[in-house]
Amino acid sequence: MPIVQISRIQHRRGKRSDLPQLAAGELGWVIDEQRLFIGNGTVSDGAPAVGNTEIVTSGSSAFSSALSYTYKGYLGDSTPVQTGASGDMTRTLQQRLDDFASVKQFDAKGDNSTNDTAAIQRAIDELYSDTDQDDTRSRRTLYFPAGVYKITAALTIPPFAHLVGEGPDKSVISNSGATNPVIVTEDDDGKTFPDSFTGTVPKQIFFEGLTFKTSVAYGGVSIDNANKVYFNNCKFQGSYATSSPADASTSKGVTVRSTLVNPVTKIYFNRCEFTKFARLVDISYDATTIRFNDCDFNTAYYGAILGETADGSTAGLTVGPRDVQFTGSSWSSISQQAIYVKSSSSTTGISTRNIISYGNFYGKDVGNNFEGVGSIREVPVLQFDNDECTSVMDFFERTDLRASDGSTELNAAAELQGIGIQTKPIKTYTMINNQSTAATIQEFPGLNGKGFSIRYKIQRNGDTRTGEMIISSDGTNIAYDDNSVDSDADIGVDLIAALDNKDSTAGNETIKFQYQTTNVSATATAIINYQVTILA
Repeated sequence: MPIVQISRIQHRRGKRSDLPQLAAGELGWVIDEQRLFIGNGTVSDGAPAVGNTEIVTSGSSAFSSALSYTYKGYLGDSTPVQTGASGDMTRTLQQRLDDFASVKQFDAKGDNSTNDTAAIQRAIDELYSDTDQDDTRSRRTLYFPAGVYKITAALTIPPFAHLVGEGPDKSVISNSGATNPVIVTEDDDGKTFPDSFTGTVPKQIFFEGLTFKTSVAYGGVSIDNANKVYFNNCKFQGSYATSSPADASTSKGVTVRSTLVNPVTKIYFNRCEFTKFARLVDISYDATTIRFNDCDFNTAYYGAILGETADGSTAGLTVGPRDVQFTGSSWSSISQQAIYVKSSSSTTGISTRNIISYGNFYGKDVGNNFEGVGSIREVPVLQFDNDECTSVMDFFERTDLRASDGSTELNAAAELQGIGIQTKPIKTYTMINNQSTAATIQEFPGLNGKGFSIRYKIQRNGDTRTGEMIISSDGTNIAYDDNSVDSDADIGVDLIAALDNKDSTAGNETIKFQYQTTNVSATATAIINYQVTILA
């Protein structure tokens, strides 16, 4: 576009009330409001209208309008929403953006190269531990956009922290420090374990959509002197390799530390993954009410090891963890026990207890030293060496697969060993008519000192028998008693228990639950529904 009459371009200045109609291309600077206008020109020259057009500056009303925010609702202007008591409530764009804080606003890069330790800690401290920490308005959500945030020292997490990422393997906090976990909790005076806490203890802390990763053989998270801590859809990833399986007590995905004054309580993990630590969960300190729900535990030497160093006397280690529940979770690729409740002779009867496994899936590669189903070095999937521990409705794939993979020559290791009760899911089985020799309904890993209670219902030829069969074995001998009642005539079924020494070694026998039937008629098969409770 050619420049026409460049000599006509002029500049005017004055107050807003004195602004005249400017000539085409003429600039007018409003001194009192710090605003700038330019003349439109005439309609005959091509201007859409005669008048002055404001050039946006920081002092213009258009700029202020662009930086304001009014909630409109999901339909926008088409259906007005009144946000104030007598009209709309307008907030600045700055106020709206400050509702959430991003670690990138504190100079974290998330590029897997820059050391983001100081930037992330600065963000956490400014939001939750600065001088106005008691003002709830300062406790904004701290957001981690997708990226890998490299750190070299443990991040300290104070009360009321709320850290949110975009999901596991998307927002990753990656530790390459020498001996520290990824995160530890602290009080609002900045005190960390084992220092005495002088301020508000860590509480009401929330994590969601984050991966806590470490490339060294140290911990993922250490929850110290804390209560009401929540992990939702998070991942805990270490560097453990199954190529040379061995235990390492420093490599633990989750641990807690308590003092007598501030024990850990009410810690919740929901839809989380724990992978590649020697010990996915390692809790010895006094702690209560810890929940793992719908989680995935994989690739480790131990799954969860509880109460190992509780000794009955050391402060914070007097009784160990209690009331720990694992529900609806999946366990796979674990060399030794999935859940191991330990107790030393000095703490028997007073230590770790009330550990519950309910509705979990234990894969075929749990408890067999990474050697597959049928390994001669199988160990119990669950080992409860203290009181009040229970397995309810758990599924153990390893036991069910033994008969189908050619490993029936070995006595299977127990699913549960130690002190505990195991209640298995209900099963059904069809018995053959006129089975004069004992046939096996189900086999159970024996080991020594097992007790079985099998409640059942049998239906045959229109009649029903209900009862309970009690089986006891010391690994060399077996005894059983079938207490039952028939609805009408004798249905012609005998239930039997027997030992089978599959690998010709003394003890550790396989227990067989068997039956025999009489020839009632050509079609008189019997159906048994039964549920097994095992006393470890």
